Amino acid sequence: MFFNWFKNKMQKKVNKYSHKILTSHEKTTLLQEWQVPPSLSPLLENDKKLLDEIKKRTFLLNRNNITRTQAYMDIYLNHPELHWAFLAHMVSRNAGWNMTDLKRYSLSGLMSYDRISVYFSFLEKGNHLIFEDAFPQLALYTEGKKQNRDFTYLLGHLGVSSFMLPVWRLFIEQQEKNSRMLTVSLIINEQRLLERHVMNNPFYQQKVLDSLTFQLQERMGFTQILFPYHSRDDIEITGSTVDNFASLPSRIEFGKELYMILFSGKNVQPGAVKFGKAIFHTGSRNDYMPEVFSTEAGSLKVFSPHLEKAWPDYQHKSSHKGDDWFSFEKATQLPSLYTLSETEDTPNLKKKHLVNIMQLSSLGEVHKIIT
Repeated sequence: MFFNWFKNKMQKKVNKYSHKILTSHEKTTLLQEWQVPPSLSPLLENDKKLLDEIKKRTFLLNRNNITRTQAYMDIYLNHPELHWAFLAHMVSRNAGWNMTDLKRYSLSGLMSYDRISVYFSFLEKGNHLIFEDAFPQLALYTEGKKQNRDFTYLLGHLGVSSFMLPVWRLFIEQQEKNSRMLTVSLIINEQRLLERHVMNNPFYQQKVLDSLTFQLQERMGFTQILFPYHSRDDIEITGSTVDNFASLPSRIEFGKELYMILFSGKNVQPGAVKFGKAIFHTGSRNDYMPEVFSTEAGSLKVFSPHLEKAWPDYQHKSSHKGDDWFSFEKATQLPSLYTLSETEDTPNLKKKHLVNIMQLSSLGEVHKIIT
């Protein structure tokens, strides 16, 4: 079969071992609190004012991929215990690069203008949805930290899943923060949200996930997440590729794998922070590989424009999260997800990334010939 040639193009790293990240106390506490039906607390005037401020700030920073990505970085630099914020920053950079890739000539050879616009809306909706849900949680935590208060009773008023309430409460109470517990919880929560509102959307299932173009790119390793990081005087690239992007369990495990790649190695996290602080995210792949990519259309290099020149701000319809994805019946299944696997080494994806660029360019040319 044609796709068999691509199947193992990007091989997974062999894990040394998998270990649990919840203590017995944490597991017992979460299981007990997850089974308590959620209720909204009455609001005082100061509570209403704080919620309004967070909602306004979230709305302003959720303008596009550039503003979201920088907002995550700003949070992390001031609150380094929030590992998820930096993971989200690096993954959001990739979302921006994927958005501007759609304006590259090699991809325009594979897809019509209408299909490209659908792909952009797919990427933008997911990026917007996750920020809309996660940023208020991060902002509420930072405000509580500033005032030395626990504001978790306000999470429900922000539409946050009841799954996250006990997690945040436990995290805030801890003197030694279990950043891994919080990060895995946010990975689970945001992927559940994405599943409900984007991945299960019949329009995106038909136009994106079931399309031959998407499946071909996925098989060839183009659903990569890349982490550029400074290593001595050079920028190296690590990361991984999701095997089955449409699968919720695959995306959750992939998020955990990315977290370990970013935070478990000695050099990646400090090198990635150095990169993130030095290179403002523009959405162009020129940010991390200027020797290959250019923001100028007439250049001999691969064209990769700035996001704000490639796409106008997307006007999202007013979002309604609907029913909570979480129910106490699911509680007993969740602790098994709180594991992380160490990897033997840090994968170097620079050469593979360059190969993918060449393959994608070739696909675009072939598509033009046969259509």
